[in-house]
Amino acid sequence: MEMIAIQIEIFIMTAVGYYLGLRKTLDAMTRAHLVDVIMAVVMPASIIGSFEMAITPEILRMTISVLAIACALQLFYALWNHVFFRGTEESHRACLKYGIMVSNAGLIGMPVAEAYFGSQGLLCAAVFLLPQRILMWTYGVSMFAGTKDRHAVRRVLLHPCVLSIFIGFAVMAWYSAGFTLPEPIVGAVDFIGGCNTALSMFVVGAIISECPLREMLDREALVYSFERLIAIPIIVAVVLHLLPVDAFSAEVCVLLSAMPAASTTAMLAEKYHADAPFASKLVMTSTALSLITVPLVTIGMRLLWSL
Repeated sequence: MEMIAIQIEIFIMTAVGYYLGLRKTLDAMTRAHLVDVIMAVVMPASIIGSFEMAITPEILRMTISVLAIACALQLFYALWNHVFFRGTEESHRACLKYGIMVSNAGLIGMPVAEAYFGSQGLLCAAVFLLPQRILMWTYGVSMFAGTKDRHAVRRVLLHPCVLSIFIGFAVMAWYSAGFTLPEPIVGAVDFIGGCNTALSMFVVGAIISECPLREMLDREALVYSFERLIAIPIIVAVVLHLLPVDAFSAEVCVLLSAMPAASTTAMLAEKYHADAPFASKLVMTSTALSLITVPLVTIGMRLLWSL
């Protein structure tokens, strides 16, 4: 019942974003600015807030486990791309491969993980995204550009969400030493971070409002969405269930593996003259369908780990 209530809350917030998108209150330019605010301020505050606890052996094991799974998943995505997209039309291949390797776990996955699993879920999500953030600006850009971006490493290290993880570990070490942060600072961080889920879902709803039904029925976009939203998380869930991984870490990783294509898929396709309209179809179709598939995946994995 708690899971259903959370999903209804997420759906309502997304519906508000959909309405704002239809009214053009959240048009493309406004969304771009709002995403900048979320990524630069709101989400970093939310991440730092999730580290406001003392380090325990359990938390250390959990974060190491999540990081290991995230690294293994990137290798799995590379193998998937090598096997399934050989015969794909060349103008679509980079979009599909990038869309498999880089999900929208940053914008959608983190607030959803926080909603389902609380602050520890958000902490795990932040750690889970480290390998993806590194690869999306290095190997991912090379899929479109053909060469590696020499500024990619600097861009990764200075990304606000990455910086907030390092700040978060410092905060955790501070708490572990027996100290606490001043209440005004903790309060401000928590208030700002508390906007994360609502603002992120507003953006998602506004994106979906611009997706005509006929574009969602594109066969290649639907096949991709099935792979990204259903097939991959099922495989991940089964493998992790068979391995000696703690249930909490495994469930967070499965949830994040079920996220739709990242919005950067369309942005990079536009920048490097790939098929930007097709990339936009991948983003919008998978994002819209994720409203149905994410709760189903969550229910399924809870049933799997309850066996």
